[in-house]
Amino acid sequence: MIMKCIVPAASFLLPLLLATGLAIPAFGQVDSETLRPPSMGKSGMIVSNHPLASLAGQKIFAKGGNAIDAIVAAASALNAVEPYMSGTAGVGYMLFYSAEEDRVRSLVFGGWVPENFDPALMAEDDAYDDGAGHGAVETVGPRSAAVPGNLAGWNRALEDYGTMSLPDVFESAIDYLENGVPVTEYDQAMWAGTRNRVLHFPEANAIYLKNGTDPYEIGDIFSNKRLAHTMHRIATEGIDVFYKGDIAEQIAAAFERDGGFITVDDLAAVPDRVQWVDPISIDYRGYTIYNHPPPGMGLQQMQTLRIMEGFDLKTMGHNSSEYLAHLLEAVHLSRSDTDEHIGDPAYVTVPVDHLLSDSYIDNRRAEVLARVEKRKLRMESGSSGSLLPVFQDGADAPAGFQENSPTSYRDNVNNDKYRYATTSLAAVDQHGNAVVITQTLGGGFGSGYVAGETGLAFNNAMEWMVMEPGKANSYAPGKAVGWCIGGMMQVHKNGKPRFMVASPGSFGILQSVPQIAMNIIDFEMGVQDAIDAPRFRWKDELGSVPADEVIMETRIDKDVRDKLQQMSFSLDTGVGDWSMSVGGAVGIIVDQQSGWLLGGADPRRNGYSMGW
Repeated sequence: MIMKCIVPAASFLLPLLLATGLAIPAFGQVDSETLRPPSMGKSGMIVSNHPLASLAGQKIFAKGGNAIDAIVAAASALNAVEPYMSGTAGVGYMLFYSAEEDRVRSLVFGGWVPENFDPALMAEDDAYDDGAGHGAVETVGPRSAAVPGNLAGWNRALEDYGTMSLPDVFESAIDYLENGVPVTEYDQAMWAGTRNRVLHFPEANAIYLKNGTDPYEIGDIFSNKRLAHTMHRIATEGIDVFYKGDIAEQIAAAFERDGGFITVDDLAAVPDRVQWVDPISIDYRGYTIYNHPPPGMGLQQMQTLRIMEGFDLKTMGHNSSEYLAHLLEAVHLSRSDTDEHIGDPAYVTVPVDHLLSDSYIDNRRAEVLARVEKRKLRMESGSSGSLLPVFQDGADAPAGFQENSPTSYRDNVNNDKYRYATTSLAAVDQHGNAVVITQTLGGGFGSGYVAGETGLAFNNAMEWMVMEPGKANSYAPGKAVGWCIGGMMQVHKNGKPRFMVASPGSFGILQSVPQIAMNIIDFEMGVQDAIDAPRFRWKDELGSVPADEVIMETRIDKDVRDKLQQMSFSLDTGVGDWSMSVGGAVGIIVDQQSGWLLGGADPRRNGYSMGW
């Protein structure tokens, strides 16, 4: 049965959360602004950024599947319900706790540089809007595609830890693709913001645009029968048909015809590249926190937490000017280390131990203190930044926007210019297995390119590498892409999973996830309240480091925002009360004593949690 609670949180959840040891004090309750309670279950929990993907995972739990089976079902269903975010020709990361083995493992399927990639040829292509409000900054088309790893990642997890077959877990995905799914208001905004990315590629616009020209709108039914056929073949014939068989040959032929770089040899190498590795970990206030090693960029999240551990956050107060000033500086410094050091460790030396060492973190923490003090002195001297809202690229405020006024979900969806093509999902089963994934196409609809008759939208992961030689994340043939998507957390207590959290949102991923983790650990919020709470992110995309402007939701108190601006933080408040630019988080809390699972999903997107 579905354990989706619809009563107000205060009447039912507080006794339960008190029993699990995660009491919500008064200062946590003020962030419960959506009145959306967590989902609950004991036999399983699945959370994703779309209700139909979560339903696909829950169906697997109902059939006796485990967390790996359920999350692969949900991940593959996103081909149909979030086609602009992720898919079989995309890339991803998985963090998995095996209850039987009592260990956490990292699985990287984040994409690789084609062996004959030529950045000079990619530079000849036109750039289109990335769908994230940055204007025409991303190259699309086949030359921007990295060798995809999602399918190999899903399959590796199933083979090693699943209990079901590909036909079982792909059933919902194939059904959705063949028979169609409803388009939501959020989907409509995504389609409208990313239309130009697919418009110029015939196979893509035939599938992803109505009549080959128009974006899908709320109330429409979207299907992709070509991809349904491809997924059915993969399910029945195995992944070799995609990586080594005639589908691989179709893909390579299309890329050669259209000037892309992916070959049959590139594809054939992928399954052997997708192998489990050990995660990195830190201690934080009595918890053990696991994350992905490089080429994942989760190291930045770990640095941020280690820096912040040296401060009394409760005394500062949640989302106070004091708390945010220190956190903003900690994130800013950690991001500079990511930009300088993180890449494929097979190609570059990444000093993980040094960057997380006590001495280095102590120095970074001292620098945070010095920066905050300098800002305070500047504020006291009267030398401050603008006290007016700053909107992206000097644009006018969204229609109807008023500073510090409530905005609805519709306002958020229609006005938000930041649309990132990444998604996260998480699952826990009754056996204690816990898994979390972030996967992506890169930009909206990825490269905007569909290879031949496969129905597959390919990623544009090459746009997320550095074309300048000599950098940690510079391209090289066969090199793994260094990814912000490799930033998610499993948080353990006494050797067992306590909670996990992940979020999409480009380089905001590396900022949103620590905020949510501190909401739970330091401010004792429940999982849904921790996700709902207002957040910020620096505008630190590739080529914009160090960032000089912060996106901040206006549910953060206006007096706090004014003070931050007086401290010379430049704030973009044009996103209003709610913004998908700060992510679309998923989270699950595990109560080891009672066995209850509590799932939270982000109202900033189509997020939905389901307990079993």
